[in-house]
Amino acid sequence: MGAMTRLDSVNQMLLYAGESIVSDLDNASGVDTSIAEFLLDQKTMDYQERGLASNQRMERISPSADGRIKIRTDAISVTMDNPPASTDDGPLQGEPSRIVTRGGYLYNLTDDTDYFDPTETFDLIYVLKIDWEDMDTPIQKAIVMQAAREYQMLSQGDPAADQYLAGLEAVYGAKAKGRDAKNRDASILRNGDSAIQRILYGRNMAFDPNRYRRYNGG
Repeated sequence: MGAMTRLDSVNQMLLYAGESIVSDLDNASGVDTSIAEFLLDQKTMDYQERGLASNQRMERISPSADGRIKIRTDAISVTMDNPPASTDDGPLQGEPSRIVTRGGYLYNLTDDTDYFDPTETFDLIYVLKIDWEDMDTPIQKAIVMQAAREYQMLSQGDPAADQYLAGLEAVYGAKAKGRDAKNRDASILRNGDSAIQRILYGRNMAFDPNRYRRYNGG
């Protein structure tokens, strides 16, 4: 849970641009506040699109009886981790299909169909849209600094202020990455790419603590 409210965030953006703060976002009038809110929303979406520890989820599902797979309404993006082999009568037959989205459902672009075998299960990797207050404070601050820098350049265009904000953006961006890495509890032993996994564990592609201890004299 983040400690910064949207009001705090917008007011920081206004202050960095040399403008007066507002007491609320519901009744505050003026173009400046609306632009600041719009930029904050855009930068929030940009940040979440990258995938955070708090907004990525894998779901194993089966298609509905009609063979269609409906996408979650809070999804920013979705990837199928185990796409079916193409049945198209062409050079791509037998190759993994390219899966995209169409009208709120998954679509097999290679075979030109939205039908998936209802007897099979598929692993979907979601990047989900989360509310502002549900993001960690370091990530909130990093987003605010990006939005504040862009807002300042659009409204004032002061190069000196932009240089100052660029420094703050770098600091808070590093803190946000550190916090996200901690939340992921990432380790090369568990989260390395497929090539590293094969080198470490062979074909089973899974972290075996007992095997790791044996290899290291444990």
